[in-house]
Amino acid sequence: MNLGQWSVRNKVLLPVWIMAAFVVLVVTINLVILRGELERGHVEKVRALVESARSITEESYRLAQDGTLSEDAAKDKARDAIRAMIFNGGARVFVFDETGNRVVSNTVVEEGTSAWGSRHTQDMIRNGLNGGGVTYYKGARTLDGVTTRGRPKAAWSEHFAPWGWVISSAVYLDDVNTSFWNHLLRFALIFGAVGVLLLLWVNAIVGSITGPVLRLTANMKQLADGDTHVTVEDTGRADEIGQMAAAMRTFVSYEQERHALHGKLQELAFSDSLTGLANRASFQDRLQCELDRAAADGTHCALIVVDLDRFKTINDTMGHAAGDAVLVQTARRIESAVCARAFIGRLAGDEFFVVLPDLPDVDEAMAQAHRLVEAMRQPMMVEDAVLQVSVSTGVAAGPGDSASAPALFRFADLALYDAKQAGGNCARAYRTQMGETIEKRFKLETMMNGALKRGEFKAAFQLKMDLATGYPAGAEALCRWVHPCFGNINPAEFIPVAEETGQIIAIGNMMLREACKFAVQVNHASARAMVIAVNVSPRQLMNGDFLIRLRDCLAATGCQPEWLELEITESLLLGEGGGVHETLELIAAMGIGIAIDDFGTGYSALSYLHRFPITALKIDRSFMNGICSDPQQEILVRTILAMAHGLGLETTAEGIETEDVARKLASMNCRFGQGYLWHRPAAAEETSGIMCGLAVA
Repeated sequence: MNLGQWSVRNKVLLPVWIMAAFVVLVVTINLVILRGELERGHVEKVRALVESARSITEESYRLAQDGTLSEDAAKDKARDAIRAMIFNGGARVFVFDETGNRVVSNTVVEEGTSAWGSRHTQDMIRNGLNGGGVTYYKGARTLDGVTTRGRPKAAWSEHFAPWGWVISSAVYLDDVNTSFWNHLLRFALIFGAVGVLLLLWVNAIVGSITGPVLRLTANMKQLADGDTHVTVEDTGRADEIGQMAAAMRTFVSYEQERHALHGKLQELAFSDSLTGLANRASFQDRLQCELDRAAADGTHCALIVVDLDRFKTINDTMGHAAGDAVLVQTARRIESAVCARAFIGRLAGDEFFVVLPDLPDVDEAMAQAHRLVEAMRQPMMVEDAVLQVSVSTGVAAGPGDSASAPALFRFADLALYDAKQAGGNCARAYRTQMGETIEKRFKLETMMNGALKRGEFKAAFQLKMDLATGYPAGAEALCRWVHPCFGNINPAEFIPVAEETGQIIAIGNMMLREACKFAVQVNHASARAMVIAVNVSPRQLMNGDFLIRLRDCLAATGCQPEWLELEITESLLLGEGGGVHETLELIAAMGIGIAIDDFGTGYSALSYLHRFPITALKIDRSFMNGICSDPQQEILVRTILAMAHGLGLETTAEGIETEDVARKLASMNCRFGQGYLWHRPAAAEETSGIMCGLAVA
């Protein structure tokens, strides 16, 4: 029996029912005992009568023995006395001889007749002959003129051997049964009445316990189901249940606070605290849900990924508070630019998303993306400053492009990347070719990782010639990648990827060490100082340990600072703050030259030339093609050279392939030249040999 599955009410009532059953059992046993006692009392009564009759018979027999009476007279005297023994309204003492003949009967007429035909008479005679005993049987009884048969009787028999008499007397047991059933009825009535009252009382007690317990259980189940609108009763009771109810009310209060806090945390977990928009956590589920619905309804669902152009500049120049203000205003403009049914959120940083459900066609998504870009072109007021903020957007639509939320996001991100590559401030839709381009880029990135481990990147050196003397003045270290399967890979392919991934730092450090080693090699073999130039990327230069690596490189190779020149891009000087200026000043203080590579190709703000410790300009190869035939090109080159001379900067022209161009530049007082006219980039040993040979010549 598993009591653990019983209800509290049944558990409380169980001992009550056990006690009630015990009481019934005890009373029943006592009634049975009472009935037995009553029956024994009746038997004892007839036994006493039989013994009295036996005493009379013995007295008569004594009179016969002492001669006072004859034996017949004595028997008659005994019979007469026994006949007179009438009790209970006609019950008598009977006498039989040993053969079953009636000696004393109800009537004198029956005396002398045989009663052996009656089975119970036989039993009484046998009991008497065997020393006396009781015989139970059923007989007829007449009361108030009504005769009933089968009434229970008990007879006691004893044997008087001298005369061969069996003396018996019987008594009806009806009154025993009547007394028993009367007692039983009285007990049932009393027990029933007391039981009903007790049951009502126990039920009230049980109800006062189980009712509150059940209510508290219901309260707990309600809380477990997430419903905190719980009313706790019974807190006013002074017993343990009242204490439980009070504790439950406190628990409910805590649960309500916890649920409220959980709701707030859920809201925070799925919303952006700055803009109030949905956040990345809610993005994937919502996008997938809308894609599934679009597939089922035969409509379209589009995703627009939005990214602010040059947001880092705002943060760096105006501070993060201004950046946050721009993000908030951007969120509001996105909300006003797209349709009301759009689901808008912020992914991270300056990146937002717009999910457009239930679109009749994909063109509607591009139309809304263009409206969004146009809305962001309007000037924005931030901290009393007017900012011109633009965004780039990438659009992908499902289920056409993909029915998977992660895949659609990746496709929209590819489109955003394409928009960024196009200069920003525009919207681009995903095309299959974009994925192929990115896949090629990732493949290249993976190949570069292996190439770095296997040492496939090598330094090649190209001579830098003194245009006035025709002697070598140094060389430039260039990075070359020779893949074991694909051969030479164009630097224009892998350098931009290395810049993006940060692999350029490892490549640049390797190139720096090779340049220092080559500078030591050629300067030990040359009477004139040879300056070896090496390109340094913005990411490499601004890496925290660049200056340490530079000093270690010089010390490890024995390279003198004046033998080394670092080539940087103009964008580095325009895109960063004081950190660049401080780093370049420290480099210049070491005695290392700093040159601007590809000068004249992208920027017109030239004030940095006197603000930064620049020592040389390298004129981009794009100016060399038309310098001898295009007057305007010649004017541009002359202007650059004049400006450089005025600022005291050395000049080097790149990409010289003909003698005419070399002579033209020399006539313009351009100091150095570099190009295929003299030398194609080659390994260190080959370049060193050429340099020594030209120097001797």
